[in-house]
Amino acid sequence: MESALPPSGLSKAEGQATVEAQNWKLLKYFNFYRLAIAIAASAIAIFIGKYPPFGEVHPGLFLSSSVVYAIISLTAVFAIHWRKPDYESQATLLSFSDVTLLTIVMHASGGLASGLGLMLVVAIAGTSLMLGKRLTIFYASLATIAVLLEHSWSWLTGASGAETEMMQGFPQVGLFGIGLYATAFFGYLLATRLRATEELAQRRGVDVANLTQLNELVIQRMQSGVVICDPQGNIRLINQSALKYLGIHNEAEKKSTLNEISPDLAIQLFQWLGNSAVNRGRKVFTSPVGYTLLPRFVSLGDNNAVKLIFLEDMAVLKQQAQQLKMAALARLTASIAHEIRNPLGALTNAAQLLGETMDTDNAEEKRLVKIIEEQSKRMNVIVQNVTQLSRRDRINPVQLELDSWLEDFLRQYSETVSVPREAFVTHGMHDIDVCVDPDQLYQIISNLCQNALRHSPPFTGTPLIKFQGGRDGEDRPTVDVIDWGAGVNPDIADNIFDPFFTTTPKGTGLGLYIARELCEGNGASLNYHPGEGGVGSRFRVTFVRAEDCAELGTL
Repeated sequence: MESALPPSGLSKAEGQATVEAQNWKLLKYFNFYRLAIAIAASAIAIFIGKYPPFGEVHPGLFLSSSVVYAIISLTAVFAIHWRKPDYESQATLLSFSDVTLLTIVMHASGGLASGLGLMLVVAIAGTSLMLGKRLTIFYASLATIAVLLEHSWSWLTGASGAETEMMQGFPQVGLFGIGLYATAFFGYLLATRLRATEELAQRRGVDVANLTQLNELVIQRMQSGVVICDPQGNIRLINQSALKYLGIHNEAEKKSTLNEISPDLAIQLFQWLGNSAVNRGRKVFTSPVGYTLLPRFVSLGDNNAVKLIFLEDMAVLKQQAQQLKMAALARLTASIAHEIRNPLGALTNAAQLLGETMDTDNAEEKRLVKIIEEQSKRMNVIVQNVTQLSRRDRINPVQLELDSWLEDFLRQYSETVSVPREAFVTHGMHDIDVCVDPDQLYQIISNLCQNALRHSPPFTGTPLIKFQGGRDGEDRPTVDVIDWGAGVNPDIADNIFDPFFTTTPKGTGLGLYIARELCEGNGASLNYHPGEGGVGSRFRVTFVRAEDCAELGTL
């Protein structure tokens, strides 16, 4: 049997099951038609008797064949319901019974002249819908032969005058046979077209369903919060990011309206729905769990019946802006460093040559050469620091156990700066995991330590720098770098992170600036706090939560 191919998007087994279900449904419906015809013919024969043209020639044969046809059709109802035997066997047997019994019923009613041959046409049409091309042609041929035998029956049985009657009816029989073949052919074409159309509809339905699932999956995976609702604020869809931003942690906390989950957002939506330009403005609001959010509203559909709300975390937006700023700064600093490095190298070499060839007894010349060399070295340090900004690649954040990482850092750093390890102490660093790029964290902490050592007295056994671990009000891990040096003058505290701002003649003014830039690039923050009792300084690094490391890596 020829059948439709499984719709695209379904597995082979699922496709076959779908086609099989469709075939059984078609067989069931056509059998109901068959049963109705059989019951009607039986009722006419039993309650009315000979009723032209029904059973006009052979009433008994008409009754018996109608009853048999009804019994077969009724039995088929249960067989189709239980699907035993298989579909092809049932369809073949029922088609055979259609051709056989309907031909007998037609013969009992006077042959083709009775007009009951139309039931054979309907039967062949049904066969073309249920079976394949070869079986359809076979049953069309069988029906044609059956009609031909029925027409020739009187002649075959030797009835008087039957030959003349038979010869006169052959054109009608031939035309009827052609009609049966035409019905079979066009019925098969129609069935093929219907199967193709149904397959296409199923494929489109599956594609639409898959696309819908894909869209929902994409929406659910978006970092931005997404809420879909109607103009009345009834929520149709809300993704995981929006649930997190709005402080909804489980299914029980979900609400059906926007006003229930976020009154601030609902107010902005209704204001946005207004026509005034004032109401079109977007306002930043803070969610119940502390996220600072910026909403964006979009209308969907031809009638604007659906409203799409995007919720952007301002912290993420600032982080993305920082990434763009860093990229632009990198290009600028790379160009500046390239332009300065070459003349700086020439200047340094010239100073060295001048020192070698000058009069060794001239103190003034020595002083001037020394100034040139010192300032050249200072400028070279500035170029190196600036170049660091241009070499910063995309961050590679990982989860770090800060306690063990800091111990390794202090061991290496103390050897580098020739300061005893005892000059550094740690406190409260246990059970603090952070999300940060390890290489950039090394530079951040080293810059802070260098700044602290520059303003601290020489080591005499008392610790110079203390690392204090903790957490802020939003449960984000923090590390304080504390020194007991001269501290920062309150008048200049707001300027210490500005590039090239320094209070020492040998400073470059880039250490703290680079440290803050690196922190912001990692989603962290660096802030200054005066030391306790006005003594020393405290620089606090606030990190991204370890559970948010995956989101940081997507930036």
